[in-house]
Amino acid sequence: MLNIAVCDDDIQFAENMKIQIQNIAKQNFVDVEIDVFQNGESLVDAVIEGGSFDMIYLDIEMENEDGISAAKKIRMYDKTVLIIYVTSHETYMKESFSVRPFQFLIKPVCPAQMEECFRTAYEDISSSDSYFRYKYQRMNRKVLIRDILYFESNRRKIRGITEKEVFEFYGKLNEIEERLKATAAAFLRVHQSFLVNYKHVEGISYDFVLMDNGKKISISVDRRKLISEQYCEMEDTVYAGR
Repeated sequence: MLNIAVCDDDIQFAENMKIQIQNIAKQNFVDVEIDVFQNGESLVDAVIEGGSFDMIYLDIEMENEDGISAAKKIRMYDKTVLIIYVTSHETYMKESFSVRPFQFLIKPVCPAQMEECFRTAYEDISSSDSYFRYKYQRMNRKVLIRDILYFESNRRKIRGITEKEVFEFYGKLNEIEERLKATAAAFLRVHQSFLVNYKHVEGISYDFVLMDNGKKISISVDRRKLISEQYCEMEDTVYAGR
């Protein structure tokens, strides 16, 4: 499911946008959940409080908190959300480059442009993002794999650690390791109880890895040679791709 925000101080326009996006998503067999915001302040507050969006349709010209100011604040908490500016004037484009907008829609927006923008954004999200899905307290949940620093196992309970949160669920680390092999993400099983995301490894020593949040995780004795080899292979792959 895609989580989408529409932010415009013209509430009628915002509600019409919501309906159009819902119809386009339905026609393209995409599940969406859409939140409407009437000003930049409330949108920023929602992001600060932990709201996570895949796309934000954002008006530039709003009173108090304009769209560019709001986007700059949002980027402090979310570097990846696709920001789609909806504006009456193209003169703001250059000013908005610092927040890396995904696309511009010029009012009045025709249905064909809306659909093309949505489909392009959806393809971008689908190709670059992969979610780890889990169930906890009878709810299906998901978190971006790229945001996960590491998994820690304690008997039947698994803890997933990201920069922003710690999430828990019941499972086996062996099964998680197998599931992750089907994704583009590279994880290292440094210990029977730890599975770490290579992208978040700051450095590696003989007997521990240093994560980019400062956490040191021990490498078990029987895995030291293998982990060293795997880490070097991953480093070589990264440098070769540059």
